[in-house]
Amino acid sequence: MNQKRKLSTFLRKMTVLASLLVVGVLTFSCGSDDGAATPGPGGEGKNIKLTITINGVVPDDYLSFVTVGSALNDPMQSTIWKVNGVTQTNETSVSLNKDSFTGSTKTYVIESVTPLRMAIVGMEFLAFGTRSYTFSYKAEVNGQVVKEENNVTVSDGNNYSHDYTY
Repeated sequence: MNQKRKLSTFLRKMTVLASLLVVGVLTFSCGSDDGAATPGPGGEGKNIKLTITINGVVPDDYLSFVTVGSALNDPMQSTIWKVNGVTQTNETSVSLNKDSFTGSTKTYVIESVTPLRMAIVGMEFLAFGTRSYTFSYKAEVNGQVVKEENNVTVSDGNNYSHDYTY
């Protein structure tokens, strides 16, 4: 059990560090010299919608779902997400963990409230022992499904770790 706690603590620290690194890169690499944001290829922003559902999580499990983004017209804009319809004021990132899914809410819909230059999603799901849990994930960019996984099982021998850039 002590080894699980050490691993869980290490993974949490790595997740936070990676999130801060991504936010820093997005913040400082998206501006232009004249202060005006330059649109990416095609000159249009991306409207992002992410849906994550996780069932069967218990306190011994580890899960981290983090998304960060940068607004198209103003990389310093900090209100860019809404979660389950509620705007997240002054938040460039959304972070969910096992505690987010052990209550009555099993599905989170995360949407951009402004067109984004880009968004990065990091997911890491670990199950310990003989039990398992499942997740489903869907990413939509400008109304088009670009990634969808349904009822993926996470177990001790089948952990899940992926990063996506949209």
